[in-house]
Amino acid sequence: DFAAQFLKPDFLAHDQSLELDLGTLKQSLDAYDQRAVTGSALLHRRLSPFWTGSLGFSGTGEQIRQEGVTRYYTLAALPLVFKYDSTEVSDPLQDPTHGIRATLQATPTESFGLHDSLFTIAQASASTYLDASRFLGESSGRSVIALRGLIGNVFGATQFQLPPDQRFYAGGSATVRGFRYQSIGPLFPDGKPIGGTAIDAGTIEIRQRLFGNFGAATFVDAGQVSADNEPFAGTLRIGTGAGLRYYTPIGPIRLEWAVPVSGAPGGDA
Repeated sequence: DFAAQFLKPDFLAHDQSLELDLGTLKQSLDAYDQRAVTGSALLHRRLSPFWTGSLGFSGTGEQIRQEGVTRYYTLAALPLVFKYDSTEVSDPLQDPTHGIRATLQATPTESFGLHDSLFTIAQASASTYLDASRFLGESSGRSVIALRGLIGNVFGATQFQLPPDQRFYAGGSATVRGFRYQSIGPLFPDGKPIGGTAIDAGTIEIRQRLFGNFGAATFVDAGQVSADNEPFAGTLRIGTGAGLRYYTPIGPIRLEWAVPVSGAPGGDA
């Protein structure tokens, strides 16, 4: 891929910025092959010490091949995003040890292609971090319990009215570890992912600093994707595992091992 970004701080007002993005993308995934050109203009504004909001326009022209069939789509979207952050972490490369991070997003989108449709993708995610160090007699931030939740739904379009890249997928490091990327959810007869119209996922992770720059973590992930435009309606998949962390000045390096515990096809350690 290739991307270019222009940022203008204090655009028209204090605590308000303008973001312009232009990019191209070519990728081959289990679910589909995609070539796309994207562009967007976003206005970001700090609403309070904890809240920020964004509103803008994005356009995409793309070619997607799925199950041997190539289709062309043109998408015009109006993303609206609200973010909350009380972790008091100014460096995005640092792991939070307390507080909450949450994102609420609604994206009305007009799709022009095989199926012209107007739909809205709504998604909410949140993470909270509990510092357990004081209960263990350790220095602050050495033992942290991290909880994460995600829920999303599509309004106004069915599964195959959506372009494949606009559908929900689960599996992999961002949702349910122990399962291959995009492997959770509706599948074609050949086992390839179709993608769904609703998703929900959650994680419980215990992080422990060891010695020097090393740390460890254990976790349980769970999630499901359905084609019924209803969260909590798919087949629940659960993965669990453990990992090592090495903290560097440019962020932590993670090595994780996970296995599926729900016995579902598509599992991959």
